[in-house]
Amino acid sequence: MEVRSWSSSSVPDKLACLKAAVTIGSEESAALGRSGRFGSELFSPDTFVVKCTREIATRLLAVAERFCSDVVPEIRAAIEQEKQ
Repeated sequence: MEVRSWSSSSVPDKLACLKAAVTIGSEESAALGRSGRFGSELFSPDTFVVKCTREIATRLLAVAERFCSDVVPEIRAAIEQEKQ
């Protein structure tokens, strides 16, 4: 499963918010640590990909709903897409 962010707000800020909110050493922290930019920075500078299982994405969604509401739509969309 891939959680992608294409928002106009700062992706590094969203990622930093999630990283700060998850437990250090957790599976969620590891998934965020493996995240990276997707595509060319010239054409899509705000695209970031976090590859993880649906279970981890669901836990990231719970964290985001509490601490980082601006990234909730991207996580929710990735979970819904994975269900299809």
